[in-house]
Amino acid sequence: MLLLRALFQPLVRLLALRNLRADRFGAMAALLGVALGTATVNVVLILDVGTRAVEARSYITNPDLPVLGDQTITLRGLRPDGQLIAAADAQEETHEDYEIMRSAIRLGSLSAFLVGALIVFFTFNVAVERRRREIALLRSAGALPPQVAAVFVFEALLLGLGGAALGLLASIPLAYLAAKAGITTTGRARIPLHAIRLPWTAMLLVCATGALTALLGVLRPVRDALRLDIARTLRPRFLEGGAGLRRRMRGVTLLALPFMVLVYGLLRPFFRQSFGSFAFFVIEAGLVCAAFLAAIVFVPDLVARLGALAVRLAPRRWAAERLLLERRVQHSGHELSWSIGGVMMVFALLLALHIATAALKEEVSAWAGRAIAPYTFLYPDAPMGHAESFLPNVPDRLVAARFSSRTPWPNVAYAVPSAELRALAEAAGREDAIAVSRRFGPGKVIVSTMMARRFDVGVGDLLEVSGRAGARRLEIVGVTDDIGYVHAPGAYRNLRTYAVIDAADYPVISPYASAIGHTIALADPVTGAAVGRGGPVTPPWDEILAGVPRVFDVRMQTGTEIEAIRKKATGRDFVIFDMILGFTTVLAAIGVANQMVLALHARRRELALNRVLGMTAGQVRRMVLMEGALVGAMGGALAVVLGIPMGSAALGALRTVSSFEVEFSIPPEYGLLTALGATAVALAASLYPALGAGRSNAAESVQYE
Repeated sequence: MLLLRALFQPLVRLLALRNLRADRFGAMAALLGVALGTATVNVVLILDVGTRAVEARSYITNPDLPVLGDQTITLRGLRPDGQLIAAADAQEETHEDYEIMRSAIRLGSLSAFLVGALIVFFTFNVAVERRRREIALLRSAGALPPQVAAVFVFEALLLGLGGAALGLLASIPLAYLAAKAGITTTGRARIPLHAIRLPWTAMLLVCATGALTALLGVLRPVRDALRLDIARTLRPRFLEGGAGLRRRMRGVTLLALPFMVLVYGLLRPFFRQSFGSFAFFVIEAGLVCAAFLAAIVFVPDLVARLGALAVRLAPRRWAAERLLLERRVQHSGHELSWSIGGVMMVFALLLALHIATAALKEEVSAWAGRAIAPYTFLYPDAPMGHAESFLPNVPDRLVAARFSSRTPWPNVAYAVPSAELRALAEAAGREDAIAVSRRFGPGKVIVSTMMARRFDVGVGDLLEVSGRAGARRLEIVGVTDDIGYVHAPGAYRNLRTYAVIDAADYPVISPYASAIGHTIALADPVTGAAVGRGGPVTPPWDEILAGVPRVFDVRMQTGTEIEAIRKKATGRDFVIFDMILGFTTVLAAIGVANQMVLALHARRRELALNRVLGMTAGQVRRMVLMEGALVGAMGGALAVVLGIPMGSAALGALRTVSSFEVEFSIPPEYGLLTALGATAVALAASLYPALGAGRSNAAESVQYE
């Protein structure tokens, strides 16, 4: 109660505003930390609401809408003895991946919030530490502890509320710009600008949490400051022995409260919808968050032990700068740990994200090499069109197989004459595909690997196809992606889940699919003959199709073109993560610059003495830049150490909750680029502090205190 009354005293407001003006850069960094953190989370919330609104219109993208059974066939898997096999729910299986992706995006947005919170925490820790003598003077002049505490609490309230308001205002145009750029939380549809809805309640809650973070960031430092020994604090500094510099800043655990509140708030809708694979993902996400916080706690010890060794790698011609930086790391290296921890967190997330993206693209390439690389596909633009009319334009050397159109999702099947499929496989020249095609015929069916997983079937089992034209039980003679795929517009996973039946069995799907000849697959027997001798699988389509005319109603795409499109789409799905981590990288740079400005302000007397003893302004600037390089290099190295297992864990979770066969692999340049990127960001952030340090007035600073 005394603290609340003190907040409204004119002297408290006067001192708080004076402090903010005196520490303009730190105040601005804390303000931006809250603003960018809350803005990032709010942008994700707005995009997620817009994504849900757009996808709610179709049962293909909305799991809450029932599948219209009369619009497609019914499929059932059976054992050879007729025993029915329980199949996975098509909607749940399809949408679970996207629900997990949405959750991962929401969790990813918290990285910006956490970095912003670290900036606030560090700013107030250093600010209170620097004002210990001022606090002691106020106490000795008769100021009560609640009045002293109220000064810093009032500063925190101003920065927290100002940052939250700025973040709220900035999130709206940023969300519109992101939607206009095609960014969504699932990558399945674009959000029209008129469809954007603002979830005001959730946004205001995020802003309130951001403001609360600023308040929590000041409570522990103020409590410690109020316990200080006034007489000891007012003694001349040369009598202190530097003990105060070695005191570690504690209280980062306070950040766990708003952080976990946001975790629960952002994931609460999903807990109500699913509990299975998703629960596993949540556990993994919780472990990742715990690992991050634990890693940040351990960073000060790593800096103290390894920082001095890293400094010795600097060029020997900068002996004075190296020596002074090494002494700083040894005596007060914990001050660098917050900057290093922020850089580590941001670039570890970036590395893990790009490991996952590279693995997914590699999965696309592996599938494409089996399913589409040897072929070119012809399909009409109109749903009821036919590509067969284009066959007279196809070069004579190519072999063609005519397919019907696909039955509608989620039970996709299409028909092809078995003789043509066999000729297509032989033209492609791959023995495994030829063997499957030779077993194919009337009463037989080939299913893709994803279709087999959904129905838990294998070679020798039965697939029952039924609909308005009756029912038919077909023997499964192949579970493969190597033969039978034909391209059509649609989502990647849906396109990979299909069954191929013989043209003789087409009548059973005829009410739902256009006739044979709707889609064409082409193969080159010349290339196929070379495959057996170790030649390339992909024909030289540019040369073969150079003289083939294009028509407006039939689209022609080679397998390599489709592969490139799928890879681009995979990268586009992760653009929102890049946006989030882009904001987080900016925050990390602000945090590094803020830490260095505050540290240099606290060390201005030390730097002035160095200048008096002969150190040039250039050497001072170089020492500050070396400190920035140290922060970036150590943060980048720790990011590689943390990011690689994080990427591996992410792929393990992806394998568990999806049907994609992703394998962990890290291109050798990823680690190097991560370390170089972290160093470059930290160096860029240290330019302003370095320039300011070089312009300091030595004579004025020496007489300070």
